[in-house]
Amino acid sequence: MADKRIRFGANTTIFIVLIIGILVLLNFLSSRRFVRFDLTEDKRYTVSKATKDVIRNLDDIVTITTYFSSEPARVAQIHRGIRDVLDEYKAFSKRLQIDYVDPIDLNDGEKQELRFKGIQEVQINVPGKDKLEIANVFMAISVGYSGKEEVLPIVQSTANLEYELTSSIVKVTTKEAKTVGFLTGHDEYDINAQDQRNQQLRQLLDKNAQGQYNITTVDLQTGEPVDPSVTTLVVAGPKQVLTEREKYEIDQFIMRGGRAIFLIDPITMQARTLQGAPLATGLNDMLEHYGVKLGNNLVGDRRFHDTVQLQQGNMTFIQPYIYFVKVIKPNFSKEHTITNQLEELTLPWTSSVEILTKEGVNGTSLAKTSEFGQSFQGVYNLMPGTPTPQTDLQVFSVAAALEGKFKSFYADKEIPSVETTTNIDEENGDETPAETEDTVNTAEGTTITESAETQTIVVGTAQFLPQLNRNSADFFLNCIDWLTLGDTLIGIRSHTITDRPLVETSELAKNSIKYICTIGISLLVILFGLIRYLIKGRVRRLVETQGVPTAIE
Repeated sequence: MADKRIRFGANTTIFIVLIIGILVLLNFLSSRRFVRFDLTEDKRYTVSKATKDVIRNLDDIVTITTYFSSEPARVAQIHRGIRDVLDEYKAFSKRLQIDYVDPIDLNDGEKQELRFKGIQEVQINVPGKDKLEIANVFMAISVGYSGKEEVLPIVQSTANLEYELTSSIVKVTTKEAKTVGFLTGHDEYDINAQDQRNQQLRQLLDKNAQGQYNITTVDLQTGEPVDPSVTTLVVAGPKQVLTEREKYEIDQFIMRGGRAIFLIDPITMQARTLQGAPLATGLNDMLEHYGVKLGNNLVGDRRFHDTVQLQQGNMTFIQPYIYFVKVIKPNFSKEHTITNQLEELTLPWTSSVEILTKEGVNGTSLAKTSEFGQSFQGVYNLMPGTPTPQTDLQVFSVAAALEGKFKSFYADKEIPSVETTTNIDEENGDETPAETEDTVNTAEGTTITESAETQTIVVGTAQFLPQLNRNSADFFLNCIDWLTLGDTLIGIRSHTITDRPLVETSELAKNSIKYICTIGISLLVILFGLIRYLIKGRVRRLVETQGVPTAIE
């Protein structure tokens, strides 16, 4: 008996030692190899492939330093989350050096040096048991590389940390910044204007650029080519017809390998009456030559559309508006990096964008309407609440991306002359359109007839720019980044897109679900009870007539 107890105790001891040994081994291996499981649908809490590519391809040491106060507990908790993110960064590159600094250990001279870098104490509210106190804390991160340094002065959460951190790494390691140019001279969206609409767009671009590319304007009215420093050209909602020479310079910019995004409004509209008429920009024929045909129409969607607010006296009404086409996730391209993580996008007053087959060019529809899309043409009454004409229902593409080698629109044409746009009457000072004989040809060189590999994006409206929200901003910035920087940062920004709109259902589906929940479940319970009652009755009859034993009771 004693021997049995000794053997049992020994076995138990050995089992416990083995368990402890396995745990120690697992802890040792986990410290050497970073492993984490992310069960979210789109791997939202995992460092993106773009970030892994950036940090794996570093050619020298990048130093990331956090400056976080150890108190109060709220700041320490944020810092722990940041350390988790940095641990994951460190696991994918040996050329990352991570330093953690508690500013309380710094002397006055060192703190003054931090202030010169842009790292300063910030005030936060600290709730106590019966009062609210204010604490001065550090919550900053710096990224350094080869003498260059980028500072994130205030980091209050990890929600957008990966994008900001990887953007900073890309910025300090980029040898030469690229340039994004916005076409001017045709009443486009002016990024230098002081009105609130355009200031919002400029601030968004400056924040997104973060030193990775510069923002400038491009004026082609003098007949000069697009500056060679411009990598991406944005044609954002011109309201006037471009001259043939301006189109020629855009064409040759693309032929030289430049990227372009065309946001083309289909209509011009009177703001007071909301009466719309077709808008001509002169770009349709050139875009069709490249592989995208603008529909010269206005597209609506009877199923997925946004709403507008109407003010009548002191009352505000929300009205469904089919001309504000809402693209939801199933109607985005799942393959293209610009749209595969977007949840929804509203495109106001957009035209259709049809992709044509062109040799050497691949087209992708980035966004489509539902199968309840409609096309309207002519003069439009766009006042909310106005009945819309009945037209055929079908799916319309409203945004497209083209990739490949483009053929020049001017391959078999003479180089257009630079038009003198105005003449001045010396008697009264009036300006009049120039005559044909006043045009001069200042073109030099020859026309490039085929481009290198390049990309172009065409969207059937520019009206989402002055109404930027999170979704439309992400779409526009994804377009700029894809054309200018490639796929580097798009996947990272997409990790921060958390909107999960409810999928709209038909009235039939809604009523079916309602009646199933209110009546169907009750009928199932009644049916179950009835079946059980019939079975028990039959068993009783068998027992009474044949004496069959049963355990059903």
